Amino acid sequence: MSGAADPSRTPEVPQEQPSQQPPARLPRWLNVRCTSRGGARLHIRPLRAEDAARERAFIDGLSPASLSQRLLGTIREVTDEQVAELVRPDWPRRLALAALSGDAITGDGIIGVARFDVSERPGSAEFAIVVADHWQRRGVGHALFHRLVRAARLAGYRELVGTTFAVNREMIELARSHGFEVGPEEGEPSLRRLTLPLQAA
Repeated sequence: MSGAADPSRTPEVPQEQPSQQPPARLPRWLNVRCTSRGGARLHIRPLRAEDAARERAFIDGLSPASLSQRLLGTIREVTDEQVAELVRPDWPRRLALAALSGDAITGDGIIGVARFDVSERPGSAEFAIVVADHWQRRGVGHALFHRLVRAARLAGYRELVGTTFAVNREMIELARSHGFEVGPEEGEPSLRRLTLPLQAA
């Protein structure tokens, strides 16, 4: 499962700040131990700069199909510099949430990541989500997505958008279950645009 945010692209500084004043610190509910819909015990928390090795291991462990869906076929390999950028905190402009299995303190790895980042369109953020192949269809994506949407709203964005392949039915169904509209991507018949207006909390 994946959305659109491309690790090879560093977005420009937003033309417009989010529509409300977000909290200066990340809310505590973004660091939580929970059980997914599929019964998986998870630790969900924001990624930090020191998670670069974990993020690298997670990316390297994805199947070619999952990596292609995550990157929409744009690049074949994620560099160490891009990994470092992916885990660099910059709230509320962007957020990356990781799902870890078991107790993260003991060294368990990342099994899923959801993120949003400011887009070129004022008031809009682009999202992406990917779950490790052997953890898919166990509710990990739902657990991440629920908190990502809530965080994007809290950050003051008016809209959350993403792009996925038209054949990626799991991503499309996940987005629809969270209220996203699914439409064509202009000029790209193989892609679908996922859009969620974010109302004030």
